Amino acid sequence: MAQQHEEFLAVGARVVTVVHDSLEHAQTYLERHPVPFPCLTDPEGTVYDLYQVESKVISLGQRPGMFIIDREGIVRFAYIGWQQWEIPANEKVLEVCRGLGCGS
Repeated sequence: MAQQHEEFLAVGARVVTVVHDSLEHAQTYLERHPVPFPCLTDPEGTVYDLYQVESKVISLGQRPGMFIIDREGIVRFAYIGWQQWEIPANEKVLEVCRGLGCGS
């Protein structure tokens, strides 16, 4: 998403990531791999629990989740995968944002 961040902004979408990790680990990672959007930490897994993104042994750790939430806080698109490579492609996410009129 970092590579297409401007395209997300152009359709009125704002990207925010939440990582199930400590602030220290996230900062170390982001120093080496900066992203142009906010990255929040969730060391206790509170947000992950709220959105039912559970860690499973079969997924070798934390399962990937992606959500599109409108300005009213309603989840308009939800995806929870088993492996990191299963996350929908950026173009698919942009298509959903356009269809929802994120820029409206």
